[in-house]
Amino acid sequence: MDRVGVLVVSKCLSSTAIVDTFLRSEKYRPEFYIAEKQANPFNVERAKEHRVIPDLRMDDIMKFAERFTKEVAFGLCDHEDFVVAGGRDLLEKEAGIPMICVTKKYAVEGSKAAQRLLFDRTCPTANPKYRIIDPMKHRGQQDAVDDFRAAIKEMSQPVIKPDAPARGAGVGVWGSDFNTEREAERFFLDAYSRGRVVVEERVEGEESSFHAFSDGRHICFAPLTRDYKRAMDGNRGRLTGGMGSYRDVTERLPFITEAEWSQVLSVEEDAFRKWKGRGPDPGLRGIIEYDALMHTGSGFKILERNSRGGNTESINLLTTLDDDLTDVCFRMIDGTLRGLRFRRQASVVTCVVPRAYGASESSRSSGGEISLTRAIEVQSQHDQNIRVFPMDVKVEGGKTVHGSSRCVAVVGIGDDLEEARIYSLTAVQRVEGHLRYRNDIASKEDLLKSCDHMEALRTAKATSP
Repeated sequence: MDRVGVLVVSKCLSSTAIVDTFLRSEKYRPEFYIAEKQANPFNVERAKEHRVIPDLRMDDIMKFAERFTKEVAFGLCDHEDFVVAGGRDLLEKEAGIPMICVTKKYAVEGSKAAQRLLFDRTCPTANPKYRIIDPMKHRGQQDAVDDFRAAIKEMSQPVIKPDAPARGAGVGVWGSDFNTEREAERFFLDAYSRGRVVVEERVEGEESSFHAFSDGRHICFAPLTRDYKRAMDGNRGRLTGGMGSYRDVTERLPFITEAEWSQVLSVEEDAFRKWKGRGPDPGLRGIIEYDALMHTGSGFKILERNSRGGNTESINLLTTLDDDLTDVCFRMIDGTLRGLRFRRQASVVTCVVPRAYGASESSRSSGGEISLTRAIEVQSQHDQNIRVFPMDVKVEGGKTVHGSSRCVAVVGIGDDLEEARIYSLTAVQRVEGHLRYRNDIASKEDLLKSCDHMEALRTAKATSP
């Protein structure tokens, strides 16, 4: 098998799933050069060269990468900070390493306001009603408050988003994070104290995550996925970075019709063409779209766009990818990515987190010991159906300890969602530590609730005057 050097810049999110997917190649023998924020035991064990860079400073990443320019064929990352900061631009210019992500020009997740303006140009029908409130355009706080009050009169149930990325945790939603105009105003002022704010109309529906891969010329769509952003079962609790996710056997989700899926593909492809412009643009390489979609009774809206894969949802896709990931990366670089194949299997990701995760920012805990031994034993017995991926964990003083975020992603793969869910829970129950997880990721009750909700929305639309 041909040896291929792969640079991985990791924030200990989905990098272990990326590494595992490369290792399952039947054509290539990957060698990993990994720069990450902490000593993730999974990556340390599999890396040819490993470097801990706690703050992931770009100049330190560059110094590490430059040592292996001749050995590395391409590089990937698992977080938005690298992309938004122009990591690809810098590494390609200074180290000559092709990176599988967009250039800084296309890193639209750096600004929620920029996203809304982009969607106005490329797919206005998918853009919810919104208003950008900018401190640079107001005489003072009261002027901004007046603008906010005018906005929520138009939108009735607002969603408040800081302009800068907040990984979901900084977003406020009417009915969940505030229930009165006064509470909404307090939430707005807190966000406004840090800069520009986008106020959007809340869209009722069912959410999905949409991923698109591109080589700068062609666009290839992945199966839809669904993530669970709230901390507790039943979608209760605070917004988090995600507690788990799933994909179904088909390209759609159980609550999406063929016609609705076709509409998504049509709108997204047309938007890509407008975004790219005439001719190929290699700046649009990698997972160029990770869109949060809200499906309503009459079409869909794009809630936000990220220019990298979802950190639980991309694991659903990686674990069911039928193409060799190394070949996919080479085709992106060569401009020959004309399609992607995924197995007709369901995938369910359940995340294990510290007990305080999602309770409040101040109550996050880290440093507790965690053991994956029993979970990995179950994986070894069901290797085609279970994957155990350490995330925010590290080796410290001879022990494996967890951080304050998602510690482990446990994946179940099956011929249907229920089988995949059972496999996921079978392994997740064997992760040991002062931890917790959601029990309802892809549960029959949750799926039925989503299906019933979508049917009610379609019926209401059909009967409205």
